[in-house]
Amino acid sequence: MNPDNAARPDGLSGRRNEPVGRWVWLLPLAYASHMLEEAFGGSGLVGWMIERGSLRLSIASFLGLSFLGFAGISAATWAARRRPSWRWTLASAGTILLVNGLTHVAVSARARCYVPGLLTGIAFYVPLSAVLLFRVRRLARPKVFWAAVGAGFAIHAAILWIVFGAPGL
Repeated sequence: MNPDNAARPDGLSGRRNEPVGRWVWLLPLAYASHMLEEAFGGSGLVGWMIERGSLRLSIASFLGLSFLGFAGISAATWAARRRPSWRWTLASAGTILLVNGLTHVAVSARARCYVPGLLTGIAFYVPLSAVLLFRVRRLARPKVFWAAVGAGFAIHAAILWIVFGAPGL
């Protein structure tokens, strides 16, 4: 047994020193492919939401928010690869993608139709974010990991709030 991987009394393990692999760059790639499906799949997610009267943003605003999300996911990935102290950003990003992917599945099931974003949500977001969260859980301190997961839920909730008609925006 490798003593670096053995449990320590302080709850830490030698795994915290492991580097974050290059595979985490799949995160921004998955986000970009999801953005493309939301923009061009079927009538597009914006068109789908406008048809149902649930969108309060213009198409340009929606795409602008999506680009900000892509920039944020890319920055989180870059920071986590550079410094171990920024690995928590991967837990937040993974949570956002997992919740978004599962939301697309739930909305599609409820509406009984294809909702743009469903395919990449199932094919990329759910499996990639599940693996990512499992891996980051071993690389970050438990309190930091769970706080980052909570932040991911809060960020996703804020995004939904903005997209679906935040008062005053």
